[in-house]
Formats: sequence, C-alpha cells, structure tokens
Amino acid sequence: METSSESNSRRRRSVNLPGSRASRISVAIAIALMLAGILFFDGSMAGVLGLWGLSLLAVTVVGDIAYRLWYHYGS
Repeated sequence: METSSESNSRRRRSVNLPGSRASRISVAIAIALMLAGILFFDGSMAGVLGLWGLSLLAVTVVGDIAYRLWYHYGS
C-alpha cells in the first residue's frame, strides 16, 4: 500500500495541465499587440494596443498561476 506522499508525487509527475497551448497563444498575442503598438502606431492607438497587450499578458500569467495553485492544492 502506498503512502499519500507517494501517490501525490506520482500524480504531480503525470499531470498534464490543460490550457498550456491556449496560454502560449495568449502570451504570443499579447506580445504581438505590444510590438504593434511600439513599432507601427503612434499616439493613442499605440497606447491602446500596449494596454491591451499588457492586460492580456497579466491576465494570462495570473490566471495560469492561479489555476496551477488550485489544481495542486484545491479540489
């Protein structure tokens, strides 16, 4: 009979969290928005694209971390 820590370590090694592809795509879109704002636009449109990119990047990173913590410690 295996102990709880052994089963948890086996579970952590075999976990393939869903959404990793979506996270990479979101980060790529965020970086593309920021670069478009920096390189191709001036004025308020550059600021809007930059804020959209930063917002998308922040939500993706914070959401991914929150999901991993919830998956690890939660339900």
